[in-house]
This record gives sequence, structure tokens and C-alpha cells, in this order.
Amino acid sequence: MSKTNVPQEDQEQFWHMAIETWQTSGLSVRQFCRDEGLSEPQFYVWRRKLNGSNSKQIGQNKPEPSAFIEVAMPRSTSAVIELVLTSGNMLRIPHGADAETLNTVLSTVRAIGLC
Repeated sequence: MSKTNVPQEDQEQFWHMAIETWQTSGLSVRQFCRDEGLSEPQFYVWRRKLNGSNSKQIGQNKPEPSAFIEVAMPRSTSAVIELVLTSGNMLRIPHGADAETLNTVLSTVRAIGLC
């Protein structure tokens, strides 16, 4: 994740979700970062930063996968829906998308197991 014009809060949210996704993936950090296109050193920096002294325990307490996906609401006036999928990828639905299109997208995402 590039640092250019990305608020610290958004970076923290992204890395928190990436670390949670890694925890449930069963993959090594190296493989997870390679598969997701993430920087392994940055992964370790953020894991330590977000978990403080508990960083050694992060892989030991694997939480149950959630049936929910987190939705980030836009801060600008141009409304865009952003869905962060369980894979850590983000799906952006532009302003003006009709209900039928949105329903089709959500059904497809559910059908292929990304939420």
C-alpha cells in the first residue's frame, strides 16, 4: 500500500484487515504477502505497530472467520461504495449504480466465496 496521499487511519485499517485475513489463511507471512502483493517488511512493521507487545501472539489466537465484510463509507461528496473483501481486496462501486447492478455484484461476490 503506497503512502502517497493515504491517510494514516486508512493505512491502519487496511493493515489491520490484512493481518486478520492472514491469521485465518493458514499461510506463512511470506506466502500470504506474495499471494496478496504486499510488502513482507511492511507487514511485519504494521503487525508490530498494531499489536504492540502482543505481536508474538498474533498467530496463536486465530479468530473464527466472520460472516460479515467491512464496508468503508466514502468521505467525499462523490458517493462511492467500497467493499473490503475477505481476500483483502477492495471492490469500489461508483456513484449512480442502480440497485439491480449492486444486487448482481453482491450476489456474485457471495457466490464465489469472497464474503
